[in-house]
Amino acid sequence: MDPPRQAYQILRHQDDTLRVVMIGDSWAGMHRPFDDFMQAQLQKLSADLVLFESKGKGGEKTKGVYQLMFEKSGYGTKSFIACSPDYCIISAGINDAAANLGEKQYCYYYCQIVELLLNNHIKPVVLDFPDVNIWTICQKKPFKDLCSDFVRSMMTHCGMYDYSGYRGALKSILEKNGLMDSILYIPICEWYGASYDVNYVLFLDDQIHLNSRGYKLLDICLARNIAEDYDKRRKPILPISQ
Repeated sequence: MDPPRQAYQILRHQDDTLRVVMIGDSWAGMHRPFDDFMQAQLQKLSADLVLFESKGKGGEKTKGVYQLMFEKSGYGTKSFIACSPDYCIISAGINDAAANLGEKQYCYYYCQIVELLLNNHIKPVVLDFPDVNIWTICQKKPFKDLCSDFVRSMMTHCGMYDYSGYRGALKSILEKNGLMDSILYIPICEWYGASYDVNYVLFLDDQIHLNSRGYKLLDICLARNIAEDYDKRRKPILPISQ
């Protein structure tokens, strides 16, 4: 694994605008048609002006999502960070599990994303993602590629195309590093349902990417949690009366 890159600093905005961005993989990349919907949901819940924008790269692993935070062109998201958002929604991990890269690598780069955001006083929004039906893609792979995936899963001690270990490992490392109070963690039960299994009514036919209904449920949940957290952060802590 590569060492952390030199963190860069940005100037914080001084106005009262609530700025929220979403970065990551295809879930972030395909969110763009719903950016206006998300912004409207946030605006309903905030007295301040709201700005929201998303950008992502399909198929990107968590390592790549981190690296793109240092690039401005193409799929780079450094300009998103430079606008000094108050919150950054992270969509990353599904492709790591699909490629059987292992929980260690996934958690390492995810924590680098979180640390870079926190160093710039941007609150990370961490999604507890559901399973997707990766077999809709893998069934088209040549047999030798499926064998390679199997070998990689054995080397990383992760179940083949198994997402559960990645979710648990990330939450565990965030808790171990004392970061849970510094991030906004969105449990799956708050928007998706109690089960991690594929909820077909929320996905496109590929059973990997959210459809309109899925994005709107996710956005309503995100907007509610962000608005509530933003309101708490803005309220001054009053001294306890004697």
